[in-house]
Amino acid sequence: MNALMAEKGEHQNVARAARVIEALAGAHDLGMRLTDVAETTGFGAATVHRLLGGLTRHGFVDHDRQSNRYFIGLQMVAWAAAATERYGLAPFTDKSLDRLCAETADTVYFSLLSGNDSVCVDRREGLYPIKTLTLSVGDRRPLGVGAGSLALLAFQPDALRAEIIETDRARRADYGIRDDFLLDAIVRCRNVGYALNSGWLIPGMSGVGVPIRRSDGQAVAALSVAAITSRLSDGRLDGVVSWLKAEAAEIETLAAKVLETPFARRGSNR
Repeated sequence: MNALMAEKGEHQNVARAARVIEALAGAHDLGMRLTDVAETTGFGAATVHRLLGGLTRHGFVDHDRQSNRYFIGLQMVAWAAAATERYGLAPFTDKSLDRLCAETADTVYFSLLSGNDSVCVDRREGLYPIKTLTLSVGDRRPLGVGAGSLALLAFQPDALRAEIIETDRARRADYGIRDDFLLDAIVRCRNVGYALNSGWLIPGMSGVGVPIRRSDGQAVAALSVAAITSRLSDGRLDGVVSWLKAEAAEIETLAAKVLETPFARRGSNR
């Protein structure tokens, strides 16, 4: 049985609404018919009709009556903007993201820590003709899945990192990531100061990420670059890592006061 369907009471309602929104987010360009949502979520048509009605009334979902398709609502845009500003880091990252995009000509991502997840909150596309668009803004990944996400996990306190690795084993398995592989990758990341995904998620596509850390060393955000594997190897990898580390250090300096606020220290729950 689907884990969301197994929830009870008020948690069941929240879980079902979240599942519907997640389904619509996956079809953000074309939207979905009610029957499509029912098929994707596994919920009955009557349940989906009720959920879509409530979500539409509150602005979380838009209903195009002409095509009879449902889309993510604009209320979600406002909430996404508020979430992006959670640590107040966004104003300190724009110039760094622009510079990285110009320097690498590849795709640059900015991710924030959210509970046991890494959430992509900004993406800049470089001029290189072969794009590596592995994440969209708003996408979540379990910590340790992908370069930016691995950089975030590697620089968590030891006890917390061990707890996350234990708790999310099944979620990471969906991406083919075993504990032994992850532990080796974390050790390497902590030793060299950056995380490297050398094509182990999507063959032919690689990524490199560095953490943005508080004064105590704990990561709260990450910068990463994704490209075809040939562009993140040998000497060019060293150059990209150097650019990433320089911009992460710049953000840590400019946003030092923000990084020490209670919001950054507390983080958030999923």
